[in-house]
Amino acid sequence: MGGNEKVNWKRVLILAGAVIAFTIGSGFATGQEIIQYFTAYGVKGILAVLLFLVIFLYYNINFANAGATERFEKGNDVYKYFCGKYIGTFFDYYSTIFCYMSFWVMVGGSASTLNQQYGLPLWAGGTILAVLAILTVVGGLNSLVDKIGAVGPAIVVLCIAIGLITVIRDGANIPAGLEVIETGAYAGAEAGETMMNAGNTWLISGISYAGFVLLWFASFTAALGSQNSKKDLYHGIVWGAVAVCVAIVLISFAQIANVNTPDSTGTMYVWNADIPNLILAERIWKPFSAIFAIVVFGGIYTTAVPLLYNPAARFAKEGTSQFKMLTIVLGLIGLVVGLFVPFRTLVNYIYVLNGYLGAVLIIFMVVKNVRDLMAKKQA
Repeated sequence: MGGNEKVNWKRVLILAGAVIAFTIGSGFATGQEIIQYFTAYGVKGILAVLLFLVIFLYYNINFANAGATERFEKGNDVYKYFCGKYIGTFFDYYSTIFCYMSFWVMVGGSASTLNQQYGLPLWAGGTILAVLAILTVVGGLNSLVDKIGAVGPAIVVLCIAIGLITVIRDGANIPAGLEVIETGAYAGAEAGETMMNAGNTWLISGISYAGFVLLWFASFTAALGSQNSKKDLYHGIVWGAVAVCVAIVLISFAQIANVNTPDSTGTMYVWNADIPNLILAERIWKPFSAIFAIVVFGGIYTTAVPLLYNPAARFAKEGTSQFKMLTIVLGLIGLVVGLFVPFRTLVNYIYVLNGYLGAVLIIFMVVKNVRDLMAKKQA
C-alpha cells in the first residue's frame, strides 16, 4: 500500500477506530440503520453489505490520496478537485448542510436512547450530547481523531459481540425470520404496515448507504490524508471498513432471527422498534441493555463530533475564536432542532435521499480517475 515507509500499527488502530466510530452513529449503533438498509432484504442484505464495502474503500482511498497530494486548505475543497468549480461548489455547500442535518439526527438519537433505557427527559439526553460534541470540536481535528479513534473499536467489538451471541443462540430462528420478511407477517403490524427499507432492492440500498456515508467522509478523510502517512491511513480505512461490515452482517442476522421478538413491555418488536439493538441486548442479559445504551450513546457521540466539525470548519479556520464561536452556535441550534426531529423517520428520509446524491458524486470520481489514468498513459 504505497511507499516504503513502515506501518505505524498504533496509528493504524487509531485511524481504523476513527473510521469505525464515524460510520457507527445513531442509526448504526441503535440498529435502525441496519434494519432499513440490510435486514429488510433478508439474505440479499449480504449483497448490499459487499457492495457498500467495495464503494466505501474506493472513495475513501480516493479522498485520502487527494488530501495527501493536494494538501487542501479546507477538507471540503476535495469536491472541487473531483467535480470542477461549479458542481464542486454545489457539493461543498450541500454536503455541509447534510452533515449539519445529520448532526440533528444524532441529537434526536441520543435523546431517544437515554429516554427509552433510563427514562431521562428528551432534552437531557440531547443536551449531554450537544455539550460533549461542542467541547470536542473546539479541541480541534487531531484531538477529535484521537478521542473518537479510541472509542470506535470498543463500540464495534460490543456490536459484534451482540450479533455473534444472538446468532449462536437464536441461529435456528433465522429461516423463520427470513420467511416473516418474505411474507410480511410481522407481529403487531396494522393493515399494510411493514418494515421500513431504504429502497426497492438491495442494489439501491447498498448504493444509497455508501452514498450517504460518503458525504460524511469526504472532507474528513481528505483532511486526514494531508495529516497522516498514506500507508497508515490506507490500512486504517481497510481494517475499519472490514470491521464495520462484519458487525453489520452479524447484527443483521441477529435481527432476522428475532424479527418478531418484543421488548420487555411487549409494545414494540425488533422490526418496528426505534432502537432494535436494545431489545437484542436485553435478551442476552437484562442489565446488559443498560450498559449497551451507554455504548450506543458513545457511538452517537463519535459520529456527532465530525458532523459538527464539518460545517464549523467550512466557514471558519480551525482554532480561531470565530471557529469556536461558530461551533457553539451550531451546536446549540442543532440541539433545539434535534429535539423536535422524529428519529426513525429522519433516518429513512434524510439518509436515503442524500445517499442518491452521494452516488452521483461517485460517478464524477470515476470519470476523474479514468481521465487521470488516460492522461498518465499518454504522458
